[in-house]
Amino acid sequence: MIELYQFPPAWQVNASPFCLKVETFCRLAGLDYRVRPTPPFRAPRGKLPFIVDRGETVADSRQIVQHLQRQLAQPVGGALSEAQQARGHLLRQLCEDSLYFALLYARWQDQRYWPQTRAAFFATLPPGVRQLLPVMARRGVLAALRGQGLGRCPEAEVYDRAAADLAALAWSLGQQPFAVGEQPTEYDATVYAFLFNLLRVPQDTPIRQQAMMHSVFADYLARMDRALDGL
Repeated sequence: MIELYQFPPAWQVNASPFCLKVETFCRLAGLDYRVRPTPPFRAPRGKLPFIVDRGETVADSRQIVQHLQRQLAQPVGGALSEAQQARGHLLRQLCEDSLYFALLYARWQDQRYWPQTRAAFFATLPPGVRQLLPVMARRGVLAALRGQGLGRCPEAEVYDRAAADLAALAWSLGQQPFAVGEQPTEYDATVYAFLFNLLRVPQDTPIRQQAMMHSVFADYLARMDRALDGL
């Protein structure tokens, strides 16, 4: 039994795309896992998720997926061509290294949506901690956004960049049923997790509004739901 350490639910869903990515991969691979809600300061790298698998601790969602793939008789979705691997890598990078920071910006830096984020992530904490921890957590996220660069950009530029990411992702997903072909693969764990967080988290940010303009996303999520339910 794999122990998956991740954030507690927010908005009654898994609102961390990286945690949901690992959970989705486990479901696609048919792996038994148990969720262990935990704060990030207990994680080996100070970030979630991480897993404990037969006594071995593995941190970082990409390293976790690679670790789990090695244990399978064949990769999720079967062997992939070089073209499929290249396409999947680019989609994963778009989600994890570009769109992710726009999502962080909307949730944590945009003053219109920060109160919702604060309530969803921290409302159940004890009173004393509930006052201090959101301030400290937000300070860390804003510092990360400034270090990455997006936190220094004008708001309109941030959302324009996200819209371009979404348009590229929508075009790619319109070419085949899943991220790189006819069957779900490890790359779908990432794409599904990010689109789920954009469309099914009830926070109506400009990024969500842009995502809802692409009907291909809702169709893709529905196909993934059916694939996951059928396992």
